[in-house]
Amino acid sequence: MASPPPSPPPLASIPIPDELLEEIFLRLPTPDAVARASGACTSFRRVIKGRAFRRRLRTLHRPPLLGFMDAAGFHPAQAPHPSAPLARALASCTADFSFVPAVVSSSSYLVPPGVQDDDGEGPRWRPCDVRDGRVLLVWTSLMLTKRERFNAAKLHLAVCDPLCSRYVLLPTIPQDLAAQPQDLLREFQPVLAPCTGDDGQEEPFKVICIARYQTKLVLFVFPSTTMRWCMAESPIFPSLKHMSCFDCVRGCFYWTEPYGWSDHLMVLDTRTLRFSIVDNLTGYHAELSDLPDQSFGYRRANALVMGREGALEMFSLVCQHGSFAIYHTSLQNNSQEWKLEKIIQLPGQYHDYNISTVGAAEGFLFFRGAPEGIHIGNVDSYSMEVKTYEITKVCTEMDNIYNPRRALPFFSFPPLLSEPTI
Repeated sequence: MASPPPSPPPLASIPIPDELLEEIFLRLPTPDAVARASGACTSFRRVIKGRAFRRRLRTLHRPPLLGFMDAAGFHPAQAPHPSAPLARALASCTADFSFVPAVVSSSSYLVPPGVQDDDGEGPRWRPCDVRDGRVLLVWTSLMLTKRERFNAAKLHLAVCDPLCSRYVLLPTIPQDLAAQPQDLLREFQPVLAPCTGDDGQEEPFKVICIARYQTKLVLFVFPSTTMRWCMAESPIFPSLKHMSCFDCVRGCFYWTEPYGWSDHLMVLDTRTLRFSIVDNLTGYHAELSDLPDQSFGYRRANALVMGREGALEMFSLVCQHGSFAIYHTSLQNNSQEWKLEKIIQLPGQYHDYNISTVGAAEGFLFFRGAPEGIHIGNVDSYSMEVKTYEITKVCTEMDNIYNPRRALPFFSFPPLLSEPTI
């Protein structure tokens, strides 16, 4: 009997060029899927860790929402939110700013106007703004007596990248610079200017402190390129009673009234450091502001978002007979009047809820809700995608629905796919 013919030798695997692997990985649906693919083999990881590839990936995908930061800490996204596994894995480093050295050890400290201190834990670093993967931290130093006034020169600030444990301690504002306005300081808001680059590369950062005095508006500006504070006085005095609520749209900050409608929006262009105003009560907004709202006094009503090219878009919460709706309006560059785009009726489980918008970022509107009559309890945080109007629950936390502290949405790619921002 003849022996069977020998088996053919196994086909040698043909190596896939790196350029083709990049194109395959760029077509994966989410950054999380790319991060998981990096664990398959060393060649995949080598391609994915390439700086050029990561830059291309970040131009195609927006960073995932990991949760919210506020004065009480970090609140990660919870299941079934798609970012929950990544948020849980990164929660420890995102919530911990202990790698930033303490400024003072005294148990007494100063709370500047506009910076909320809700936990009574004494001096420590607290996040006051989040943008482009960076966190702006504030540390307060001295307790004010009734006769003392807040001194901007005593405020300590730091900018950090929590996922990479990197930080920059900012020098305090020089005393002679802080004393120049010679006026009573009413509000003081430190913010991070947005990055203006389009290629995803690391950029210098800029911290802007908006100081509202009794009779003038002053900007204290700290660019990381010079590491020196400078001051600019605005010729426009704010028409708003408060400037603590703002949204960032295309490199500009837009301020709205926290608990109602105002005649104008205050606008700061972070590139030119110039203020301007936008008429607010025109077109459909004039009708919307006249609607009786049963809970207007307890919540922030309006938020502005990154809209279509040439348009400014606003989302407003309105309560009618116990039910909430979101009114989407827009203002085209060539128009002087706000136009209604869509009314989004919130589902039935929101009936009789206390709801407040908490801002907008990365194409999402954020709001919080709690059942009527429950001041401290389970407060739910939600996101709504601006393009699709899809509402997703992000997390639930024990909190006070009337708490004035600002919730900061924190977006970031996994460390494997991101570059250090500091």
